Amino acid sequence: MRFSLAAGIARVSFKSKIPTTTTTPLFVSVRRYVNVLYRIPPEHTIPTHSPSGEEIDTELFIRQLKDLFLALRQTQLVEQVHEMRACPYYDCLFSADIMFQHYDVVLPMPKYGREHRSSEMSETLRYLRACGATGDFNHILQDVKGGAASGGDFVSTSHGIFMAYGTSRTNKLCMMAITGAGAPNEAAAVQQRSLNVEPIEVDPEAPPLADMMAFAGKRTLIVHDTVHGRKAAEAASRAVLKVPWQILRVEPGCHFLSHLCGVNAVYDVLVDQDYPISMERIGEAGLNPFPVEWTEPRKLGISMRSVCLIARFARGSMSAGGYADSDGHRAASFNYHSRNIAKNSRLFQNGHRRHGDSGGPLEAQLRSGELPEPVYQRPPRYAPPMHRSGGLVNSNEKD
Repeated sequence: MRFSLAAGIARVSFKSKIPTTTTTPLFVSVRRYVNVLYRIPPEHTIPTHSPSGEEIDTELFIRQLKDLFLALRQTQLVEQVHEMRACPYYDCLFSADIMFQHYDVVLPMPKYGREHRSSEMSETLRYLRACGATGDFNHILQDVKGGAASGGDFVSTSHGIFMAYGTSRTNKLCMMAITGAGAPNEAAAVQQRSLNVEPIEVDPEAPPLADMMAFAGKRTLIVHDTVHGRKAAEAASRAVLKVPWQILRVEPGCHFLSHLCGVNAVYDVLVDQDYPISMERIGEAGLNPFPVEWTEPRKLGISMRSVCLIARFARGSMSAGGYADSDGHRAASFNYHSRNIAKNSRLFQNGHRRHGDSGGPLEAQLRSGELPEPVYQRPPRYAPPMHRSGGLVNSNEKD
């Protein structure tokens, strides 16, 4: 038996004593739509001591960050890993705090309090476009007057988005805007509610929701075994009653990384290797724990999730291409006739974008080599050429 694999197509040839050879084309499903983007800050900007006085080895800090993404490549959590250009400040490490992405909707966070990261946000959007973002960049959170939001307070699940509010990071104004409570009319409220955001009120001193809760597999929520983690898990299970959630509690100081991967259930979880009890619990729950060394970032309170900007470009209906995932209970609420339902429909999911980028900065980045080359794929040939037999798969028949 001989195997040869190329571009997702495997050909298995069976050879025996009989002179005839049978070639059977087999299609191997390959996911190529989950990306992770990250930035490594300059070494001189990394703190040398933690707030409690522990000394931090900056070289080991950077090496453990890079090892995290090397381990991420070995899992099924992501398909491609992209390192973005470093910015001259330490905050650029937290790439997941300025952006949140769910299927074909990208939500940039408000710039209030992070004005120095404005150019970084614009550049990250161009990186997302180069990675395959086909949907709209929804700037509804940036339009809220006095609103504050952080990407760490959003968690994607197969049945909606959990959003924590009630802290200085994410206030109630942004929650009301994204859930349709402050919409000017009912049509716009329907568009905003179709994002399917489930708000969870947390205490003012609670950590980011994505740091203490993560989605894994089909219906598993991994939470910290703390007061805030238990409250968030109870609120999430009450918000979506149709799903029999499996709540998996891990040790309070344990950092982990898992997320919604699109249409396929993925059971891999990155876990801090210094917490063997948590790794054992995750393994007993049917998940695959991957140990990661995380000593130096843990001293600064940095979670694995906060340095990984996850970008899933999996589902598209009015947008270009992608899967049409019908698991969500509002998945099929859009069609081609709903684009003009609101006066400013380009703000919302799958809206018709009337105004786009001029392409100047993106073209400059592509030419300078900062972004990967775009992929041009020819449309498939559905009909054979004239005057001879042909098709998509070569046959063994003689012409």
